[in-house]
Amino acid sequence: MRLTSSAAIAASALKTHKLRSFLASLGIMIGIGSVVVMVAIGRGSQKESMDIISRMGENLITVSAGEMKVRGGRLELEGSVNNITARDAQLLKEDVPELKRAAPYEYVQTQVKYKNSATEVRVAGSNLEFLPVRKYEIERGNFFEERDLKTANRVAVIGYTTIKNIFGDEDPIGQTVRVKSVPFKIIGVFKPKGMDTDGQDQDDVFLVPLNALLRRIMNQTYIRTIYYQVESKDKMKRAEREIRDWFRSKHRLREGQPDDFTIQSQVDIEKLKRETAETFTLLIVGVAAISLVVGGIGILAVMLISVRERTREIGMRRAVGASRTDIVQQFVMESVLIGLLGGAIGIAAGTGITLGLARWSPWTLILDYQAIVVSTLVCTAVGIVFGIYPAIKASRLDPMEALVVE
Repeated sequence: MRLTSSAAIAASALKTHKLRSFLASLGIMIGIGSVVVMVAIGRGSQKESMDIISRMGENLITVSAGEMKVRGGRLELEGSVNNITARDAQLLKEDVPELKRAAPYEYVQTQVKYKNSATEVRVAGSNLEFLPVRKYEIERGNFFEERDLKTANRVAVIGYTTIKNIFGDEDPIGQTVRVKSVPFKIIGVFKPKGMDTDGQDQDDVFLVPLNALLRRIMNQTYIRTIYYQVESKDKMKRAEREIRDWFRSKHRLREGQPDDFTIQSQVDIEKLKRETAETFTLLIVGVAAISLVVGGIGILAVMLISVRERTREIGMRRAVGASRTDIVQQFVMESVLIGLLGGAIGIAAGTGITLGLARWSPWTLILDYQAIVVSTLVCTAVGIVFGIYPAIKASRLDPMEALVVE
């Protein structure tokens, strides 16, 4: 019996019991549709994470004073946090050729007063390389200059969240605010950037020259963070090793002593976020796979019923020359068609839901065509696996006994 003949006979048998065939494939539909949508959500989440990391800077390595530890589900710095200075940023950049730029960074959470109101703001300080290192851009006004750094000039550049909190609908350019009674003139506005990987609002920024922050507001010489930009991604690991060796030597740490600083590489963050997204996707797909098992059991039940109802038909086909292999092929083909029917409807529904959500919802979804191909193969496999037993059972019927069954 040719494959096409088996397919035609199987399709005819399924048409005879349309509702039963549809209900048998329902579990497959739900499982495959869920897989398509969940994989799209996972891919979209992964892309969003990668985009956020990319907006934080290119080939970025962050050095923080103190040892980073997890406490109560939050990352906190422990140990000494006054062992890094702004001068370290420049010295290390000169000693490590892989480092392209260095942006020392410090901040303090304090009140900023404007007219008769006061707002709690994170006031930060850095140098001229903060813009390219952290991928900030000026939308209006100007960034501070080298002479502003040297003279600790009282100027500031702010983000949109800070504008909303301090000025409301007023234009901030040219306005003067007071930070701990020290007047600062707003000279520029950053372009919006959104959230970073830790959920921090990157537009909630009030940036002043680093010397102005350290001398006029905080009265200290040390800083907690240095951002380094490496020349290329393939040099990130080497640069990270040299940075660690440099700081351990400067801090006179003996072999076996833990670092009293923390290094975070953008490559490591990307890897972590990618693995997290993939784990989430696999978890959801695993849950959706339960529907496939349920659908497979449905196919098994329907095929067993079909074998029992069509005993005389099977006996007649055997009597006119059909072999056991022909019978197995026919019933396996029926179960495969049920699986493919459910898979086709599930893929269509999953694709439609994915495209609809991608267009009309705030979520980022990316249709994964590889998942569709794999889903089609899975449907075929489910049909074969759960159709083999009924098919073998049908092929073992005795033709003479089958013909006399009422």
